[in-house]
Amino acid sequence: MSTIITDAVTALSGNLALAPEGSGVVTIDGLTYPAADGSAGQAIVTNASGVLSFATPAGSFKSVQVFTSSGTWTRPSGITLIKVTLVGAGGGGGGGSPSGASGGGGGGGGGAIELIDVSSVSSATVTIGAGGATGASRSIGGTGGTTSFASLCSATGGVGGGSSANTTAKFGGVGGAGSGGSINFTGGGGVSGSSAGSRSGGAGGNSFFGGGSRGNAETGGAGDAGFAFGGGGSGAETDSQVGGIGFKGAVYVEEYS
Repeated sequence: MSTIITDAVTALSGNLALAPEGSGVVTIDGLTYPAADGSAGQAIVTNASGVLSFATPAGSFKSVQVFTSSGTWTRPSGITLIKVTLVGAGGGGGGGSPSGASGGGGGGGGGAIELIDVSSVSSATVTIGAGGATGASRSIGGTGGTTSFASLCSATGGVGGGSSANTTAKFGGVGGAGSGGSINFTGGGGVSGSSAGSRSGGAGGNSFFGGGSRGNAETGGAGDAGFAFGGGGSGAETDSQVGGIGFKGAVYVEEYS
């Protein structure tokens, strides 16, 4: 038997507690409420027939895994969807030349962002690209390595900066490129080095996370290393100095139930 409250006492200022007897339930305006509390993080949902219950919201954020070195991503229990953000490594800065010309900056690593249904995937191989090597005197900087998440998405590293003593002259390296993502990014190009006079090494290109190093204007100075994931190293100022090393890539995995 249901008890129906048709009129409240307006002077009452305390809480209203409804406690049905036995196996009775609380029904208000046609909606039947659960008899016990749910778990932390759950929400009340309806079955579209007037019965409410507690449930974990679909697609709710749960955890993060970050990879700055190669390894294996393992799916945690209950995770069905992930968002992968990755960048390739930055290119190395070009070396200086005794003739008075500075090296170009390395390009920034490319990037990609992809949503992946992992309900039937237990693990995935993660490969982190190494930063492009420094360009020795009169030498091009090394190209940054490719970063990948299994075969699902990847991004190449930035190209190394040039030096005035080689066939690519002192030009900055081009940025890497992402592939396989819902959104793919091209890394920023490195800046060309100066040819003579008041000069500085070319700045490194940025990745999705920034990180390209500034050009070094110190007399006889070496290039500076990239300082954030995927950032390119800057070119050497001159006087036979080496360019800066590129910064390695990274993979950032957001996990959802």
